Amino acid sequence: MANNESIDYEFRNARFLTVSSLNRYINYKFDIDVHLKDVYLKGEISNFKRSGKHMYFSIKDEYSEINAIIFYPYTENLTFEPRDGMLIQVLGSIKVYEKKGNYAIVIRKAVEDGLGLLYQEYLILKDKLQKEGLFDNKFKKDIPPYPMKVAVITSATGDAIHDIISTFNRRLPLAKITLFPALVQGEFAARDLVRALKEVYQNPVYDVLIIGRGGGSFEDLSCFNDEELARTLFASPIPTVSAIGHEADYTICDFIASMRAPTPTGAAMLLTKNKEDLYHAILLDENRMNNAFLSILRTHYDILRKFREAYVLSKPDRLFERYTYNYYNLTDKLVKLSPTLTIGYKYEQLGQLEKRLNNAVYNVYKHSAINYENCTQRLKPQLLDDICDKFSKQVLNLEDKVNTNYIDTINKNEYTFKQTISKIETLNPLYLMGKGYSIVYQENKIIDHIDKVKMDKPLLVLMNGGNIKANIIEKNKKEV
Repeated sequence: MANNESIDYEFRNARFLTVSSLNRYINYKFDIDVHLKDVYLKGEISNFKRSGKHMYFSIKDEYSEINAIIFYPYTENLTFEPRDGMLIQVLGSIKVYEKKGNYAIVIRKAVEDGLGLLYQEYLILKDKLQKEGLFDNKFKKDIPPYPMKVAVITSATGDAIHDIISTFNRRLPLAKITLFPALVQGEFAARDLVRALKEVYQNPVYDVLIIGRGGGSFEDLSCFNDEELARTLFASPIPTVSAIGHEADYTICDFIASMRAPTPTGAAMLLTKNKEDLYHAILLDENRMNNAFLSILRTHYDILRKFREAYVLSKPDRLFERYTYNYYNLTDKLVKLSPTLTIGYKYEQLGQLEKRLNNAVYNVYKHSAINYENCTQRLKPQLLDDICDKFSKQVLNLEDKVNTNYIDTINKNEYTFKQTISKIETLNPLYLMGKGYSIVYQENKIIDHIDKVKMDKPLLVLMNGGNIKANIIEKNKKEV
């Protein structure tokens, strides 16, 4: 009881510190401790982030962690890019942030530890394969929308295969999952993954291949950065999906695969659609097909109706009436312009003229004979001989005139006829060729002027008796 009273008395009369005073004292103790001024520390980077030009993260080992800060301009002196999972060695001092009562190591120098070499090898291989074109999209295969046969390369005891199977069973239960177990961590993992890939390729009946594992450190995922594994995955005859680690983790296989998934579960989600989505997709496709069919049906019905109602099809004979009329008109024109028909027409005209002339001569002679007979009866016998002689002379003169006119007319018509025949013959190409003329063609066109002659093209010369093909050696134009 006495001890409690003593404690209570000391508590009531104690001098209480403020939080700021205590943190200031702790900071003072840190500042004067020589062991905390130059601290050499190594560990794994965790929760890395940037704020402006400064870097904030934690350095951890198997059992604990400490906050770490790299202030500008020390960030500019780094020869590597810090990231989660990277092992580093640092030099710094322990400082207290009085406002929060937290302490951290303020780093002045940092280098990569063992993982740094591993990361450098990763970057070198990535750059090599990228330059060779193994990451190009043109080599990536299309992922099927509903894969029914899925090959999975992962650990048989890990969570990855269970997550993949459960996701497929929930979203696409008809799909068949085949596991090809392989090591996904350790010294022999890369070789075992190559073996599993070749085993899948021996029977390429699968729609898609998933290769991956759950999360881990960069060192744990390093087997997926193997060059032989990358080239074997590149040669896959089927589409591939990488599902390695967490979303922030990247490996060489992620760049080689046809598709990258953030996690194994994410890979299964990307390759499947739930039953509701499938049902709605089927309904949507059904509606689209029905609408498309109805549209095609309406279009063809409209075309059929237009054909049925077309004037041409209802009265097809009317379609040819105009062409028939034009044909007969052209035929008549050609007949009328025919040289043979023209000559026949001239002969017909000449015959009609001859017939009319003969009729005229006959009528004059007949009229004269009648008049002679009448006059003979009316005239006195003594004058009959004189009158007869007179009229005989008139008849003879008239006959001579008629014959002269007849011959002149015949000669004139014959001359006109010959002139017509001559003109017609001069228009005949064969007549011109018979006179020593020829017709020159080039590229199936008549050459009527020297300017139309092309030096690089042969000539076709038509003449009496045949044709000649000739090449042009020289062209001389006559100046007018």
